[in-house]
Amino acid sequence: MKKILALAAAGLLSVSASNAADLLISVDQAKDLVGKAVFVNGDDPKVFAQGHIPGSVNAFAHDLHYLNDIKKCGGLPMCEKTAEKFISELGISNNSHVIAYDDGKGPNASGVWFFLYLYGVDNVQMLDGGFATWKAKGLPVETGPAKKPAPGKFTVKVRKDILATKDEVLKASKDPNYVILDARRFEEYTGKTLLDALEAPGKHIQVARGGHIPGAKFFEWKKIAGNPNGEADKPLFKPVDQIKKQLERAGITPDKTVISYCHVGLGRGSFVYAALKLAGYPKAKVYVGSWDEWGNDSSLPLEQ
Repeated sequence: MKKILALAAAGLLSVSASNAADLLISVDQAKDLVGKAVFVNGDDPKVFAQGHIPGSVNAFAHDLHYLNDIKKCGGLPMCEKTAEKFISELGISNNSHVIAYDDGKGPNASGVWFFLYLYGVDNVQMLDGGFATWKAKGLPVETGPAKKPAPGKFTVKVRKDILATKDEVLKASKDPNYVILDARRFEEYTGKTLLDALEAPGKHIQVARGGHIPGAKFFEWKKIAGNPNGEADKPLFKPVDQIKKQLERAGITPDKTVISYCHVGLGRGSFVYAALKLAGYPKAKVYVGSWDEWGNDSSLPLEQ
């Protein structure tokens, strides 16, 4: 009953309590799971080294996307065997309880969460409030680079229903049954700002073209973020009723297949995907190839 009341206070009862509880875990709940669950921090390694939850491993969300693998392996951020090895080396097995977190803003936590869920981790949640709230509560903190954990035993089981490929997005750009959401900053949406990403491990390349996918709605992730500045004691997401209002204002209805994207998919795009799931949108997907794939393919149309 306490959990249900807490969810009601947070505005999450417009979806089932179990759905919201599965997606998010509070700092007060998570503190008792140190040493039991696998904590994965999704921030840059330099940020991780400045402070993290004891025993955490680090997997920078932005670098979980390899453009070469996306092209070779059906839109997956890593080919299956690569992902299997990567996830196992984080100390994760198929039966692990995993808690993904970041500094409190949300996108990097959502990137790790979506990546792991996509490949078949069933029990993975995002830490509501993030590391900022953890520190503010005076809970233990470690510093320094991530230690290498004992490897887990993980077998990939891809959830293809939550992944949009380049071909599906091209179809969606002309199909009224789809909505495409661009979660980036306006400067990226208009093509004024170009970012880089990993082509392969250790090899960054800047995207060749700027702009957005034809017909994509500008829907910056901050519209539905509860804590875009990473402050303590604030939730990752706005209350669900507010998320629904933002979606409705943009003409996004639950009957449509909604595809979100950003620059690498695992970040702002996955954050919007999570908000869609909290709001009860059953046909949400992430285009993990995102602008890194689209902007580097001169055969694909774009708008600016």
